[in-house]
Amino acid sequence: MIAYLEGELIRTGIDYIIINVGGVGYKVYIPASLSHKLPEVGNEVQVHTYNYVREDKISLYGFSSLEELETFEQLLSVSRIGPQVALNILATISSRDFKLAILNGEVATLKKVKGIGNKTAKRLILELQEKVELDNIEEDANFSQTEVDTKAEDAIKALVSLGYQQGQARKVVLKVAQRDEELDVQGIIKTALADLS
Repeated sequence: MIAYLEGELIRTGIDYIIINVGGVGYKVYIPASLSHKLPEVGNEVQVHTYNYVREDKISLYGFSSLEELETFEQLLSVSRIGPQVALNILATISSRDFKLAILNGEVATLKKVKGIGNKTAKRLILELQEKVELDNIEEDANFSQTEVDTKAEDAIKALVSLGYQQGQARKVVLKVAQRDEELDVQGIIKTALADLS
């Protein structure tokens, strides 16, 4: 399996690049968001890659970061989502905004992507909400302290244990914690429950 390529960029297309690695030219399909970050032809380029193998097709897909690659892999795990739709999503929404949209159940945000309708957006949320994590995503500058993060995570877990959806719980808890950073975990839970009701 080819997980990473580094070599000379010898050609660019609308949705692909060709990289010369040791005298072999690899055609790598990329999201439109990566095309703006590419060096000039003739310069060195590096991409994290995903090998897409089907009976009638073998393709390479390239990304500028491991987070983008991980998001692409998660998208392919969703029923009826192929590589082209996954690329469209990454070209339209950043990995960070996509994960936040999934966690917060934001159907409208997902529908901005070409080829994503109401049903597909809901299916993405349903199938990915428990898989997506915010570990590598920077939160709002006012919500970056470790202590506040820990309190919020504890509050979210408590609400989930009470039967609330993780995305719904996260959205309300983050809003409450940002509004009043002095609240302890119990205070966040109590205020969040009041907001939810």
